Amino acid sequence: MTPYDFEVLKDGVVIDIQSIHLPHIRFAWPEIIRLAKRFCGPGHKIRVKDDAGGIVILTGVDAVRRHAGNED
Repeated sequence: MTPYDFEVLKDGVVIDIQSIHLPHIRFAWPEIIRLAKRFCGPGHKIRVKDDAGGIVILTGVDAVRRHAGNED
């Protein structure tokens, strides 16, 4: 299992961070969707970093909510 840091950014500033161990990065998406439901509004992004600090996913919360069918 590899540790990944999930960061929520608001206008470029980290406002929430949590570390989660995953067997593969593809398992990050359910967590990203969960975070997108908690943090809504313009300017929010979700950034996922690997254990070396490299960005492996960077997406806007609005895009995740639209894709997941949670636009409310």
